[in-house]
Amino acid sequence: MKIVYAASEINPYASTGGLADVAGALPRALARLPGVEVVRVMPLYRMVEARGFTLHDTGLRLDIPVGFHTRPAEIWRSDEDAPRTYFVRRDEFFDRSYLYGSPDKDYDDNFERFVFYQKAVVALIDVLGLQPDVVHGNDWQTGLLPLFLRHGIRGMGREQREHTVFTIHNLAFQGMFNGALYSLTNLPFLHFHVDGVEYYGNINSMKAGITFADCVTTVSRTYAREIQTEVFGCGLQGLLSQLGEKLVGIQNGVDYADWDPANDHQIAAPFNAERLEGKQACRLNLARGLGLPLKPGRPLIGMVTRLTDQKGLDLLSEAMPELMQRDVTLVILGLGQEKYHNLCRQWAQTWPDRFAAKLDFDSPLARRIIAGADLILMPSRFEPSGLNHLYGLRYGTIPIVHAVGGLEDTVEPAGDQGRSGSGFKFRIYSTAALLNSLDEALALYRDAEAWQRLVTRGMALDFSWSKQAQAYLELYRQCCAAPGKSKQPA
Repeated sequence: MKIVYAASEINPYASTGGLADVAGALPRALARLPGVEVVRVMPLYRMVEARGFTLHDTGLRLDIPVGFHTRPAEIWRSDEDAPRTYFVRRDEFFDRSYLYGSPDKDYDDNFERFVFYQKAVVALIDVLGLQPDVVHGNDWQTGLLPLFLRHGIRGMGREQREHTVFTIHNLAFQGMFNGALYSLTNLPFLHFHVDGVEYYGNINSMKAGITFADCVTTVSRTYAREIQTEVFGCGLQGLLSQLGEKLVGIQNGVDYADWDPANDHQIAAPFNAERLEGKQACRLNLARGLGLPLKPGRPLIGMVTRLTDQKGLDLLSEAMPELMQRDVTLVILGLGQEKYHNLCRQWAQTWPDRFAAKLDFDSPLARRIIAGADLILMPSRFEPSGLNHLYGLRYGTIPIVHAVGGLEDTVEPAGDQGRSGSGFKFRIYSTAALLNSLDEALALYRDAEAWQRLVTRGMALDFSWSKQAQAYLELYRQCCAAPGKSKQPA
C-alpha cells in the first residue's frame, strides 16, 4: 500500500495546532505497518528553518500554472526516511512569519498560495512516478486536491490512478474565497456550481474535498455525527448527512514515543505510574517558572489552548469570578482573540498569586504545563478531537472537559473513588455545569488515595496511534476495493 499524505503543517517542522500533530504522528505509525509506504508533502515555511531543521534541495523544479501565470516550485526534502517528507518551496508564498495569517487576519492570497501547493503535490507525484494507491488530504488547504488529481494541474485531463481520502480536522475553517478567484485553479468551470465547489457564489475548499474525495474522515466518532446537525454542521450539514458510509469518524491518537513522561527530556523530572515523585518535581518547576506560590492541597489547573470562543474562553470568562473563589491555581498558555489576551492580563492582576498566563505559542512550556498540572481544563464549545487531554492523561493530569466531539469519546466520568473512569465532563455549556464538574474534581482531589488511583488509571489508558493507524489502513483498503469511484463523473 503506497500513500501520499498531504498536509499544510506537520510536526515537528511547522505547526499551529492539532493538524500538525496528526500529520506528524499518523504517517509515522502507518509507515511502521508491514507493506505500507508513506510519502508526506507540505509547504516549506519560514518556521521550518526557524525551528532549526536542515533540509536538502532535491534539484527538482516544477512549473506550476496558477491561472494565467506559471510559477516555479522548488522541491526540498528532509533526512527522515520513514516517512519521507518533501517540501514545496516558493518564498513568495511561504517565507512569512505565520502559516496562514497574522493573529488579526488571514493572508489575502491564501487561495493562490494553497492552489499552488496542491498543484505542486500532484506534479511531484507524477515527476517522481510515485504511483500511490491513496492520496490523503487534510482540511481546506487540500480540498481541491481530488480535482487536481482528476483533471491535472492545467485542467486538461490526467489519467487518475489514485483513490482519495479527505480528513476534516475542524469544519469551522472551510477555506472560503471569492468566486472570481476560481480561474486560478485552471479547473473546468463545470465544477463551479451548487453540487461542486460553489457555495453562495464563493469557492468553498472544504466543500470541494468533501464532495470529490472517495472517502471522508473526521477525527472522532462523535464529531462525525455532530457535523451532520445544524448546531455543528457550519452550513454543510446537508451535504455531510448525504454521505452515509462514505463519512467515517476515527479518533485521533497519541505518539507515545514522543509523549512519554518517563523519557521526556523537556520536563523537569521523569516519572511513571509506579514512581510519581517526578510529577511533583514538574509541578514545582512549573509554579516557580511562572512565579506562583504552591500551597499544599491547592490543585494546579492548566490550559493549553487557542484563546477563542471555540475553545470555551467565553464560558471561562463568565465562570472566572466564581472559579477563583475555589482554592485553585490556574495557568493558561495560548494566543487568540485580543479580548481574551486583555482578560488574561486583568486576571493576572486580580489574582497574582493564583493565576498566570503566557500569551504565546511555546511548545516546551506546553509540555511543562501538561506534566506539572493536576488538572487540564478543556471547556470547548466544540472539539473535533482534542489532543491535550490525551497528553494529560499520559502525564497523570486529569481532564475536565465539555462532552463534545472527541472529548465525549475519550473521557469517561470518574467514579467509585477513582477506581473507574478517567476524568470529569459536563454536558450543558454553562457556567454552572463547568463549576459543578470542577467541584467534583476538587472533592476527589482532597482524597489523596482516590486521586492517585485515578491518575494511575489514566496513565495506563491506550490512545496510541499504532491502534488508530490500523483503522486508517483498513479504510484505505476499503477505498481501494471500490474500483472506479474516483473516476466517476462530477
